[in-house]
Amino acid sequence: MCKEIIYTEGGLSMEEWYFSKANLLEMRKMSIEELTLYYAELRKYEYNKGVPLKGIKLRKKIHFLINIILKIDEILSQEKIIKIGDEHTKDKKKPKIFACTHIGGNDVQRVFQIIKEPAYLMFGNPGEVYKELIYQALKLNGVIPLNTDDKTDRHIAYNRAAELLKKGGNLLIFPEGAWNITPNVFVMKLFTGTVRLAKETGADIIPIGVEQYGKYFYYNIGKNYSIPSDTTKSIDYYTDELRGILAALKFEIMESQPVLQRKDIPNDYLKTFQDEIINRCNYTQGFTIEDAIKERFHDKNVTTEEEAFAFFENLEITQDNCFLARTKNEFIRTRQRI
Repeated sequence: MCKEIIYTEGGLSMEEWYFSKANLLEMRKMSIEELTLYYAELRKYEYNKGVPLKGIKLRKKIHFLINIILKIDEILSQEKIIKIGDEHTKDKKKPKIFACTHIGGNDVQRVFQIIKEPAYLMFGNPGEVYKELIYQALKLNGVIPLNTDDKTDRHIAYNRAAELLKKGGNLLIFPEGAWNITPNVFVMKLFTGTVRLAKETGADIIPIGVEQYGKYFYYNIGKNYSIPSDTTKSIDYYTDELRGILAALKFEIMESQPVLQRKDIPNDYLKTFQDEIINRCNYTQGFTIEDAIKERFHDKNVTTEEEAFAFFENLEITQDNCFLARTKNEFIRTRQRI
């Protein structure tokens, strides 16, 4: 592996020492933690050596193999894809960023079938997937992995994505950054990278809303969305607008479903709903609700319920403040009924 590599704040190397690539046998012997670190250091090493992103044209030519693999996976999973709408314009001359809502399970595989075009996947925190067969399939398809906690790795992944789009490739990204396990938010706050990439490269954003009900995947594709390079509006403005578009697409999917009666919803449905999302995925053992919460976008201007009630941990209940405890208990009981 590497003895030492020193980086500037922007991610470029000031002084580079020795890096040794591991062979397949050595990689198989590594723990998940070691393998995650190895891949991250390999990405940094190749980026700072100026190694270009390769295989874009080749992957377009062999994309039919990916389609075959995905069809087999769909059959084995006994899943079905249902289209609600598709308003996007197909333009092979212009690179595209397929921006999709994230629901977990096999949504990555099904979205690749939905878009019907070659596209590299932006994949945050692969973790145990590095050792699974699916990661080899992703490498065949084209993947840009990154450790989201590593600032330098995030910088490299962004630049690799920009390089891909400038070379005529497409990108599939889940701008929410994590599976949506919230009980009442159609689309979570988005990371700004999707909009920044579109503005920098001139690529069209293709918004896609996806929902899963049992074995059925419903999708709804919106119109091409572009960011003017000379705009005076902020990246946050366009990111919020994109979020609204994705939410509208998901709402149209929800409207296609039968109406539920409140009396038919079990009291523990929130836990059931979240457990279904976590358990649907058969290749990420160990992924938890806490991981989903950690990896999603956290707006510093929004106070979460956990942060709002954090003071209770150190609060000494007295006669003067016991009304707060009653408020907290009522809050808890209300959440349990949802």
